[in-house]
Amino acid sequence: MLENTFIHLPNYGTTREQKLWKGGILTWDDFLDEFNSSPFHRQQCSIIAQSKHALKTLDGFHFARALPSNETWRCFQHYRKIAYLDIETTGCTYNDYITVIGLYDGSKTHSYVKGRNLSQFARDIRKYNMVVTFNGSLFDLPFIRREMDAQLPSLHIDLRFLLASLNMTGGLKRIEEKFGMEREDDLKGLTGYDAVLMWRRYKKHKDKDELDKLVRYNAADVCNLEKLLNWGYKEKRKSTGIDQLLGS
Repeated sequence: MLENTFIHLPNYGTTREQKLWKGGILTWDDFLDEFNSSPFHRQQCSIIAQSKHALKTLDGFHFARALPSNETWRCFQHYRKIAYLDIETTGCTYNDYITVIGLYDGSKTHSYVKGRNLSQFARDIRKYNMVVTFNGSLFDLPFIRREMDAQLPSLHIDLRFLLASLNMTGGLKRIEEKFGMEREDDLKGLTGYDAVLMWRRYKKHKDKDELDKLVRYNAADVCNLEKLLNWGYKEKRKSTGIDQLLGS
């Protein structure tokens, strides 16, 4: 999808992008072939050349800066080292702290727990070139940046807003239910506040069962993000009409 994208050019939006597509300019190479010799398109051709290089080198910062935040979904199929991320905290105030970070890499879930291995997260997150969250732009990522020296990937897809643009609204659990996604019996119906209480009971009573339940609750949050993103990407791509024009 990135190589069909033109909304990162100055003064280009989806309407102008659609006009290019309908005129037969479907890819970056099409654009360069058509306009490379035109002095009126020198800036646009330069940006596209930079984008081609950025995609080849998987430079996520280039697209994080160039694309509107609600359009970073276009990068999904190109950047494969993805961290699906969710955090648990003691609350939402400035005095609260992170208790658990869950990271799903597409095949395995990694859990980082305060007092155990939370500090390893800052090292491990460097392996990834994209992060996917649900409401992470407002909660998870600012919390992480405030609390630890972690170099988070530049590219971020926030599924809360991606799914809302497709009329899938509500909290993560409600959306999961719409897709028929089920959790373990003892995790059904639990909320973020329950996660706070589980941590308190663990700290107060040294109850390892409470910690185990909290970690599993967090892991359930991150594991389903990949399925939701796959669905959201396909629907967003379909809504652009690009595949019809490409003859796919």
